[in-house]
Amino acid sequence: MTATELGLPALRTATTRDPARPADPRLVDSFGRVATDLRISLTDRCNLRCHYCMPAEGLDWMPREEQLTDDELLRLITIAVTDLGVEELRFTGGEPLLRRGLENLVTASAALQPRPDISLTTNGVGLAHRAQALAAAGVNRLNVSLDTL
Repeated sequence: MTATELGLPALRTATTRDPARPADPRLVDSFGRVATDLRISLTDRCNLRCHYCMPAEGLDWMPREEQLTDDELLRLITIAVTDLGVEELRFTGGEPLLRRGLENLVTASAALQPRPDISLTTNGVGLAHRAQALAAAGVNRLNVSLDTL
């Protein structure tokens, strides 16, 4: 009697590799280009109503229960950095400063090996209150939208 017949867990054996997929484990498109950066939209919400991205009638927000949790985001980020060769992370939104736990996500992302370059795209509203904590968490670069001027 085998372990499987007894109902014991067993390791799955690897399936044969798709010959259409390159042997390279990184994110490679059909033209052979390797994606080394990942844009992570943390929220669909924003604290501004710029005319080009927010229609006058407004938008329906994504229900919070449909959004990825911090743990789910970190799992995807970890896979991208450690297994797929992603070297740069850019946290965006909507407005990423509206995401609770942003500093924790940045800290956990900065702790990955190899350490990714981390940037944040923001409208800057509220940045003065969080800039020091974001820098301490590991943000390397900020991109501040000129729309806020």
